[in-house]
Amino acid sequence: MKNILILSSKNGSNFEAIIKYFKNRNDINFKLLTDNKDAYVIKRAKKLAIEYICLNKEEIKEFFLKNKFDFVVMAGFFKILDKETIETNTFINIHPSLLPKYKGLNAIEYAYVNNDTKTGITIHYANEYVDEGEIIFQKELKINPDWSLRKLEKEIHKLEHYYYPRIIEKLLGLNVLVVGGGAREHVIAQKIKESNLLDTLYLADCNDGFSSLGNKIEYTDYKNLALQAQKRNISLVVIGSEEYLANGLVDILNKYKIKTIGPDKNFAKLESSKLFAKKIMAKYSIKTAPYKKITSINKIDKYLSYFKNPIIKANGLAKGKGVYLSEDISSLKKELVYFLNGKYGISSKTTLIEERLYGEEISLFSFWDGESLLHFPLCRDFKQNEKGENTGGLASICPIELDYMTNEKLNIYKEKLLKLLKKEKIKTPFIVYSGLIIARDDIYVLEYNVRLGDPEAQSLLNYIQNDWLEVFYMCSIKALSSIQLKEGKKPITTIVMTSKGYPNEIKKGVEIKNIVPLNNKTKIYFSNIIVSDGKILSNGGRVLSVTSDNRSDIYKTLNDIEFNEKEYKILDS
Repeated sequence: MKNILILSSKNGSNFEAIIKYFKNRNDINFKLLTDNKDAYVIKRAKKLAIEYICLNKEEIKEFFLKNKFDFVVMAGFFKILDKETIETNTFINIHPSLLPKYKGLNAIEYAYVNNDTKTGITIHYANEYVDEGEIIFQKELKINPDWSLRKLEKEIHKLEHYYYPRIIEKLLGLNVLVVGGGAREHVIAQKIKESNLLDTLYLADCNDGFSSLGNKIEYTDYKNLALQAQKRNISLVVIGSEEYLANGLVDILNKYKIKTIGPDKNFAKLESSKLFAKKIMAKYSIKTAPYKKITSINKIDKYLSYFKNPIIKANGLAKGKGVYLSEDISSLKKELVYFLNGKYGISSKTTLIEERLYGEEISLFSFWDGESLLHFPLCRDFKQNEKGENTGGLASICPIELDYMTNEKLNIYKEKLLKLLKKEKIKTPFIVYSGLIIARDDIYVLEYNVRLGDPEAQSLLNYIQNDWLEVFYMCSIKALSSIQLKEGKKPITTIVMTSKGYPNEIKKGVEIKNIVPLNNKTKIYFSNIIVSDGKILSNGGRVLSVTSDNRSDIYKTLNDIEFNEKEYKILDS
């Protein structure tokens, strides 16, 4: 049980916002302390069934010398506490300005009468001085010149009531659930595990290779998973793979007011329906390859004739393998028949024929928090094997550099993407993966995903040096603008070890031995393995990933692993 004391002298609207935000938490005990026996906050405390005490200045000092709390939260408390009192506990305060500007009383009024164009709120650790101490969080508010002082006050209070409880939650320590079982989820879970902001890590559907990182949750359906998350006071759910998003897990979690990283079922169609993605790209003048939708085998010859160099893509999800490329038109026709006959189930019953674009492919990952976009350094994913077959990904590199002119065109694309998200009023925070190609002297979109890619995640999350739990959490509370990216010094490479025959038929249950990273800079992330009778066995096409800033170390690690079905891609040095 965590104990929080809230200090308030008057109205107590922030006090009420905090109590209501945490009303479903069973692991926090709140108490109110006021120095004003006539304060309206006392009525709020009684209504919310929160214990309260009223003390004078001398009694307050004695009280703190005798009592310890996880946090003391100042919410409209107007007594200045001395250094001895402040040092008894960790005090935090909220102030209605962008400190250090306008300390003390009447900060909102000062911003208004001075015709400031912006103001905001500051949450900070308190010390013995007025509105000083280390800043924890700030949120800027642009001031509309037509606003009255009352309107400005109302907008500031909205920010306070929204962000103060959420930042308190972050400071208390976060319970986090990672959903999914591949190498992408492994690296996400590992990075979250390393965060000082973490209280407890939970895992759902993880593979045996990283199940020891957290507490496993077994569930029967999405509603049951949401109920279990609620019971465990989970603050954030990070969803790794596309099936959960396409099937509406976020919608269920949102009903239980559990924060998630991922779009709702409707906008997950940006990935789960290539036809939906094509239409939305056309709506916002985002460049993509010309295409035709086909559902009938009888129209194959007619539709293929529209394209000089056609390729085919399953409309729905196919685990990254629903794309077929071939210069041989007869081979393409044969594969298209397989697609339309359900090679990938309902996902390929509708297929898109596209004009093939030739050029350099790049992956752009952008976090959307409902208000703003945070773009990450570019990655490159290597999907094709030596036979030219499309896979879920065999290697990745981060970062990738562009020349000046191409980068300017990328910036134009980023502006269009931001416009798309704002105009479509997408409020749920999620990750936009733009699969791009530099072709015909411009930037074209090949595909969209609505989550991190695999194996790009392994490279990206190791290249960026930020606390990744903070990135995910701040994204979930509309606070990405507070994140400043910290890039690594050297590019990161990931190589995937696959079972022989991938992406086609492979053997499962083959023992893997000597899975030992070469050094502490070489990381191994598990995709498809099970542990049985103390043995590590393969359980899918992509088995594991090896990640490092030194490719020689990666290949040495891969070579040392004993696995009879082992295959992996060799990148040019």
